This record gives sequence, C-alpha cells and structure tokens, in this order.
Amino acid sequence: MSSHQSDCKYGKTKETVCVVLASAHIGEGAATNAPVPERVLIVPWGDIQSDTGSFILDDAAADETLAAFAAHGTDLPIDYEHQTLGGAFSSPDGLAPAAGWIKGLTKVSPADAGRDHHPAEPGLWANVAWTGDGAQRLAQRAYRYLSPVALVRKSDGRLVGVHSVALTNKPAIVGMKAVVNRAPAAAEIGAAETHLAALKIALSLEANAVDEIVLRTAVGRIRELQHADAHRAAADRVALAMSAGKLSPSQKEWAHALAVRDPAEFDRWQAHAPLVVAAGRTQPPGRSSLPSSESSRKCAESLARQEWRAHRNFLEKLCTEDAYVANALRGMN
Repeated sequence: MSSHQSDCKYGKTKETVCVVLASAHIGEGAATNAPVPERVLIVPWGDIQSDTGSFILDDAAADETLAAFAAHGTDLPIDYEHQTLGGAFSSPDGLAPAAGWIKGLTKVSPADAGRDHHPAEPGLWANVAWTGDGAQRLAQRAYRYLSPVALVRKSDGRLVGVHSVALTNKPAIVGMKAVVNRAPAAAEIGAAETHLAALKIALSLEANAVDEIVLRTAVGRIRELQHADAHRAAADRVALAMSAGKLSPSQKEWAHALAVRDPAEFDRWQAHAPLVVAAGRTQPPGRSSLPSSESSRKCAESLARQEWRAHRNFLEKLCTEDAYVANALRGMN
C-alpha cells in the first residue's frame, strides 16, 4: 500500500499510514442539468479496493473516523489533485487553493441506507460547501471524481480518519462513479430532441407534452399494436387449420384463444391433430354422404371412438369423446 508522508499530519501516528487514493466511489452522479451536489460519498462501505491498496470501512472504522473529525475541530479541505499534501503533489506555483470545504461527515450503514432520508448507498458521506471555482469546474465537467486521503490503521487495515479530499480525473477505486456525469454533446442533445419531437407527432401529442406523458402514451400504443398483431396472427392460424380439416366451426373459439395465448403450442397441436372434417370443408358431410342404417351408425360410432382415443392427447383439448362421436354421427338417421 503506497503512502505519502509530506504534510500528512492530521490524525497520523506510528500505528497509521496516510494513503493517497486516486479516487473514491462517490455515487451515481448528478443529472446533466442538476446543481453540483452538496452531499457526496467520499468512502464506500466494506472492503475498498484501489490501485494503491485497500482498507476497510465498517461500523467501527466509521465511528473512529467521525470521532477523529470531531476532535480535529475544523473543516477538511477539498483541493485540486492533492496539492494540500505538498511535496510530489505540489503545484508549479506552490499554491493549494480549495475547491470546497467538508463541513460535516455522516455514517450511512447498510441497515440505514435508503431509510429516513439517508442516501441509498452506504458509506461515509460529506456535507460540502464548494468554492465558486470548485463548483464551476464541476459544473463544466473539468473535474468529475473525488479522491480521499485516507488514514488507515496498520494493524487491521481499517479507516480511522480522513486527511483531505481532492478533485481529480484519475479514477482508481474499483466501481468508482463520477460526482457529475459527462455532459452530452450538442449533437446528442439535438438528435434526442429530434426523435422526441417525431414521437410526439406520431402519437398525436401536443408539442409541449412532458416526457412522462410521451413515454406512457408510447408504451400504451405499443401494447395495442402487439395485441392486434397477436389476434391477426391467431386468426390466420385458425383459418389455415380449418381449411386443412383440423378444426370444425364449434372449435374455432377455443382454437383462437390458444393461438393467441401460445402460438407455438397451437402449431404443435395442429401438426399432430387428425382430420375432423374433410380437408377444405368447414361443415360435416351432408346426409347424402352418410349411411343411415343402424349398423352403419354403430360402425361410425366405433370408428369415431377409436380415432378419438388414438389421438386423445390432442383431441381432449378440443372436446370430450362423446362430443367427438356426436359430431361424427351428426346428420345420420
């Protein structure tokens, strides 16, 4: 774990090491048009991994860090590129202007995160009063990341204090996120506005309709189109099955519902279903096509029952055995 000794005196003892981190995981970042945040995450919860080493922030570490801040009694500086440390971090003119001042620190444990007005992400949060120059540079995205100088206890690797924090553009902590997000390019903004305007026209919405209304209307229209497409496709499937002799008119409603709910299942059924009526017909054969004697009726009934039972796995989804037989005997004397 690398360290820097020059001017790193706040809270430092022979039991601790002053670790200059390249960056800190500081949250999702503000929206492009949002003000510079006044509350920022400077140290996330748990085992912190970075290019320069690792340390731990848990309840014990957070409590010690808060106690050290209170004992120090003054605001902690937020500088540029750790210039407050001097030495290798010194600016060419030797000055170390402040970008802001940390007025207070707050511990947000995993149990507290997102509750009672706490931020959603656990860790050590700082209340910051930005200088005019610091706020302007963040707003302009000249700087996007925070880098804490952590005081870490050698014996157990726990954070026990914060010397200072710097604005930097050199992220190193795993999973780190920016204080403020990258501003979209003018071309990106123009393209988004053009697409949004076109969408409003397509949806017959007013030009001043808010984004939420546009999105809700678009989702509703998409669902309507999907519903209509599903029913059209189902109607085509049912018509094809009827023309192939796999369906009778009495089965049409059931078949349409299945084709809408599960088109793949309908296709599997149709591929294996036996003929119910002659191919190309949608009505049973007329009286003249069927024998009328009692023996013929019994023969037709027996054949119908054999056919239903042979294809039971598919036909029982359509009708009962008796209904299938009755349909086969319909029109016979």
